Amino acid sequence: MSIILSIIMYLLLFILAVFMAAIIIPIRYSFYGGYNDNPYCFASMTILQFCRISASYNTKGLLAKLNIFGFSINIDPEITKGKKAKPKNGKDKEKSQKEVKKREKSSKAKGGTSLFKNLFQRDIIFHVLYLLRDLVGILKPRVLMIKGRIGFYEPHHTAWLQAIVSTLSGLNIFTKLDIDTVWEDEHFEGELIIKGHIAIIVVLLRLLKFLISKNTLKVILIIIRERKKKKVLRPAT
Repeated sequence: MSIILSIIMYLLLFILAVFMAAIIIPIRYSFYGGYNDNPYCFASMTILQFCRISASYNTKGLLAKLNIFGFSINIDPEITKGKKAKPKNGKDKEKSQKEVKKREKSSKAKGGTSLFKNLFQRDIIFHVLYLLRDLVGILKPRVLMIKGRIGFYEPHHTAWLQAIVSTLSGLNIFTKLDIDTVWEDEHFEGELIIKGHIAIIVVLLRLLKFLISKNTLKVILIIIRERKKKKVLRPAT
């Protein structure tokens, strides 16, 4: 019995160690795709160097693989189409349920407007914007490249594209942005390359900082107060 308990304990410790390593060690990801007469793409994600998930799509269809310690396993991407058939009887019951749902939606919409007004405060808005800014910095890929040759049937659309490309080039979002505009005829050809890594623990720590801040507590108190108001108003209606 003690041997079985020891095996279970070591197994749990191993699972915990793998879980902690997966959170701390950055996950590498890459994406390569484009369009040249037909769309194509290839994406992969590597966890702890020994686990790799990849998927590719081309004219032959979608193919997904899971590679663990050098062993490849094909993943069937097709979702079963079997759906439960709805019973034909009880149409009146369905109509009454729809009417009840419509009333609930209308009441929720009225309560949602007052909640939105209370949440629309300067410190709360900036609190959310700072979170989004930090998450974009954390999740920003190391490589973001776009290349292509694009031309539209309408020349003014091509001119708009050229203006957008020049604006994006000045923002320094992409490591490489190379799009040639084609004026002679309608043409579309391009490719997108994304590479980077994500440390899950960094994302979790930033979200934890967001959740335990006083502004998040302020939002929770506003939501609780609005729900109490709804409970008080329900018997009157």
